[in-house]
Formats: sequence, structure tokens, C-alpha cells
Amino acid sequence: MALRSGVRLDTVVIAHREPRIEASLEAELLHGQVPVRRLSDRVAAAVLGCEKRPRVLAVGRRPLPCTLDALARRTGDIVVLDGVRLVGNIGAIIRSASARGAAGVVLVDPGPVAVHDRRVVRASRGLVFALPVVIADRDDLRRFLQSSDIPLVSLTATAAVPLAGLAAVPRRVTLLLGGERRGSSRELEDLAEHRFAVPMASAVESLNVSVVGALALFVRRGP
Repeated sequence: MALRSGVRLDTVVIAHREPRIEASLEAELLHGQVPVRRLSDRVAAAVLGCEKRPRVLAVGRRPLPCTLDALARRTGDIVVLDGVRLVGNIGAIIRSASARGAAGVVLVDPGPVAVHDRRVVRASRGLVFALPVVIADRDDLRRFLQSSDIPLVSLTATAAVPLAGLAAVPRRVTLLLGGERRGSSRELEDLAEHRFAVPMASAVESLNVSVVGALALFVRRGP
């Protein structure tokens, strides 16, 4: 996915022998003129460990950071993750956003998570290289929303309007998702023009943020 998205790879290392993987990779990498190296099972185990050993590694040039203004020039809705720090959730939302043609994802207060953290790459199935992901603070996002005239839509369990109403918003929007513990910040919540909630059975307290994000993206774009 990195190669298909224009990332420059200097070399690829195959650390697990599997003929099907090697054949398909080599065909694509040969076309891109990327050198391929192999590690023996003994060396791979010594260097990478025995548990959750990656099958393929690559050394490449990190893509240039994307900006909020660049997202405004793209088509599709924008997803904002406010205080979402679990890399699995971030990667899953990037994957859903890519599937539904979103313009990009904005990470606000993601903690120490880097955009191209290997865990984000794995959780997004490499789509973090295909979809713009921006790290921004809340002041930058507030200025962006005001200047771009893209309405902010909050997805919160306390909203009175069910999620199905999201499909009726006529313009492209910015979808706000907060961390599961604290939700989105009051600073950004106060900027929301619309608020929607996922209807749930009374015995269920909350949903995983990546599930809410996927539901919203699919409701938003329709069938």
C-alpha cells in the first residue's frame, strides 16, 4: 500500500518465508525497482523475536506532513479524533474513512502516537499512507473550521437526535469523535453545529469509538 500510495521505498526485507507472499511482492517491487532482501528464519527470530514477527519490513522515506488547508481542498467529509490515543482505534477509523471516501483524518491530542507509527500502519492495513492524516491542536482546528466554513458535527451519546439524521446534512462536514473515557473536549463540543447519537439498548453504556466512526461514515454516505 505504501508503494501504491507513492511512498519511496529504499529496500524491502522479507522476514518470513512464504512463497505466495514472496512472489506477489517481488512482482510489484520489481516494477517499482525496489531492492528485496531476505532474512533467514534464525536471523529473523534473533532480530525480531518469535512472537508477532512481521513478515515484511520496509525502509522508506516518510511522506511529507499533510495540512488542514490541504484537507479543505479535497472532497469528502473530514474525521476529527479528539483525545483518541489507542492506536488500534486510530488505525481502524483511518481504514473506515478511506473506505468511505473521506478527505482525511485529523488527530487532536493523540498523545505520543505518530502518524506513521508501525501500529497505526498495521491497524489501518497500510491505508495511513493513502489517506491524509493531520496532527493539529484545538486552536488550529478552530481557526480552520471558521475559515473553511465546514460545519462540525459531534457524535456523542448524550445527543437527542439519532445518528440516522446525519444523512440529511446537505454539505460536507467535519465529524467529531472523542476518546471513550472523556469524550470530546468542551472546547470543540461548543463549536458543533449538529449533534447525533447512536441509539443503543439501555444495558449498553457505550460503543467503541472506531465502531461509532464507521457507523457514522456509512450513514453519512448512504448505501
